[in-house]
Amino acid sequence: MRPISPIRPILIADDTASHTLRTVNDAAPISPPVVPSVSPRGYAPILWLNLLCLDAPLVAVAWQWIFAHSFGAHLNWPLRWLLFLTAWLIYLGDRFADTLRLPLAAPRAERHRFCQDHRRGWWVAIVVIFLLDAGLALQALDLQMLILGATLATICAVYLFLNHLLGGKWRPVPMKEKAVGVLFAAGTTLGVVGQLPGLTISFAFAVVLFALLCTLNCLCIASWERELDAAQGKSSFLTGWPAFARTLKPLGLTLTAAALILAVVWRFAAPLWICLAASTLLLIRLHSATSLPRDNRTALADLVLLTPLLCLPFSR
Repeated sequence: MRPISPIRPILIADDTASHTLRTVNDAAPISPPVVPSVSPRGYAPILWLNLLCLDAPLVAVAWQWIFAHSFGAHLNWPLRWLLFLTAWLIYLGDRFADTLRLPLAAPRAERHRFCQDHRRGWWVAIVVIFLLDAGLALQALDLQMLILGATLATICAVYLFLNHLLGGKWRPVPMKEKAVGVLFAAGTTLGVVGQLPGLTISFAFAVVLFALLCTLNCLCIASWERELDAAQGKSSFLTGWPAFARTLKPLGLTLTAAALILAVVWRFAAPLWICLAASTLLLIRLHSATSLPRDNRTALADLVLLTPLLCLPFSR
């Protein structure tokens, strides 16, 4: 669900965002589902990127590339790695914080159970990735980029702090899904902005549509995990307004139509607009696949955002 003019991405905090991304209100009484314990060998292969918090960083780097490729920005490898490491660090930290505040008797998603079963390794990963990320930032970024990256990282940290301080309950207005979508898009594209000679209307439209796609991703996951969130005592836009789930498909189709229209208006960025439309359609299809297990669905929600990778063989 998660920047590169060395800007620290603000990825959709995993549970916050990934995919990423849900919160809950105690509005609707729902009986918590009983989830059996699963051994490492029992995890479905499709879950592993999500279990290791690698899906959101990959999504961020993929979209950073398509934005840079479409608008003529040059990004060196240190900037790409910086975005990947920063996004990974944010998601690892957010996942760990989420598991700490889960009620003992509450049901858990597979990603939370996996984190709880590997807490020591989780801490080691967080420390190592933080050191690598900080060292790379100091080496690869100039002062302006460091300031921009620090500003973005601060905004992300404040969001995460407030989210966990409130226990996942944003009252009276659930803000989590919207915040995650906007922060993820900002973190992914901020580095590209630093490499452009100037901002254009087409770039602004692309960023807005990408933010809407990220928000739709969060809202879909919140819809699928509404019962789980309620059982854990969290709140989200969908726990407060469950009927809103019926509007997700029309909203997705509207976003798809907008992207396809813009592909005609600004043909030079056609691959980007087509990727936006394709990912949105895949997300809508996934939203309709009610027979899929909840955890598989959540993992796939981020994987369907990897459509920019399909453009790599055709890039020059």
